[in-house]
Amino acid sequence: MPKSLLVANGIGQFEMERELRRQICKTGQKMYAHGFVVACEGNLSVRLDRDRILVTPAGACKGHLGPEDLLVTDLNGVVLCGTRRPSTEMLMHLLYYRLRPEVRAVCHAHPPIATGFAAAGRALEEAVLPEVIVGLGKIPLAPYGTPGTWELCAGLESLAMEFDAILLENHGVVTCGQDLTTAYQRLETVERFATILLTAESLGGPRLLPHAEVQKLIATRPRYGVSSLEGTAELPLTCETLVDRADRNPSCFLAARPRGRPARRKLHGTSSQETIRLGLDHPRQFGS
Repeated sequence: MPKSLLVANGIGQFEMERELRRQICKTGQKMYAHGFVVACEGNLSVRLDRDRILVTPAGACKGHLGPEDLLVTDLNGVVLCGTRRPSTEMLMHLLYYRLRPEVRAVCHAHPPIATGFAAAGRALEEAVLPEVIVGLGKIPLAPYGTPGTWELCAGLESLAMEFDAILLENHGVVTCGQDLTTAYQRLETVERFATILLTAESLGGPRLLPHAEVQKLIATRPRYGVSSLEGTAELPLTCETLVDRADRNPSCFLAARPRGRPARRKLHGTSSQETIRLGLDHPRQFGS
């Protein structure tokens, strides 16, 4: 390659990295301002190229980062540029970059409502909001693992291959995307969905969409630039799913239902004859 092109390419990489440093700092400020993180919580990273990532440091408030605070590491977590220690959650970020070459950014935070669901051991997997179904399918719950260890990654690995937003049990939320804006917006979507679902449950419970409506929403994904994964693992729970569970195990929720809440109600998409008991074989999935 001519020397002039090498120089131009080097300048282009420098400018790209400088812009990504600025984006990470700006995103950290938004997470902090919206209460998704406090103190030194959370972490962010972007992929610079095939072998390097840019990541936030450990022990730093994400709302007060400067571009010079960030570190460049390789895919083994070895620091290539920077004087601070990389995030203690580095292994989780590396997991995404190793498993999914298309992922170019990862966000981890503790938005309070979504983290409340994670602390209660509840996935956000009901077919309630069209925007969530189109954009994310559902938001599963990864089993608890000690933060900053491969134990956490072991519980996350199979889900990270299929889902762009995941709750971490007793911990928080992790999202990914083809760029930092997308990864952060998915974090916002998770928290908004959790807030709406919690509100719906306080009003008697959400009305789940039927399978046919979910399929129609999934079919619109190409229109919004959202790729569809193979199989049905990412599809949310529909009202038919709950009817089927009730037929197989109709009584187990009644003992766990809090006093004062009706034991039966009608779901959207069912006939007048198809009232079912909510909660079913996993009572904690459907409200407290």
